[in-house]
Amino acid sequence: MSEQKSKTSIDQLLTSMETELGQEPETMKILSQLDERIVFEHAANKNFAFMGGAIPPKYKLLMSLAISAALGVEKCIETYTTVSLRKGFSKEEILEAMLLARFVKATTVISTTTSSMKMVLEQETNIPISEQELNQALSDKN
Repeated sequence: MSEQKSKTSIDQLLTSMETELGQEPETMKILSQLDERIVFEHAANKNFAFMGGAIPPKYKLLMSLAISAALGVEKCIETYTTVSLRKGFSKEEILEAMLLARFVKATTVISTTTSSMKMVLEQETNIPISEQELNQALSDKN
């Protein structure tokens, strides 16, 4: 009996996801066949992340899209784009979220290469350089 109740619950959860997405949540359906606890955990994590009122749900969805784009997770990008369109978000809002992701991702490349840039400047000048001096040198070139 509890297995039937659990099966009904997972079916309800998947139906709810399908309603939001407008199509079958393929990944969640596959996961439910492997271990439905993972799907329940995923749904609980989403509910936890989206609760609270400091950030409006619309912004949270656009942030999710941007983060997925920055991480390069195509399935999530598709999902968040689909949900955003179904909720009436404009193409401009979606595009800005993706462009923001592009900027943030590019910034991580700059940030992670700081020590290499310092090495190049030190090699060029034969003078050890501090991070503050590196930032100044980079801003002077712009």
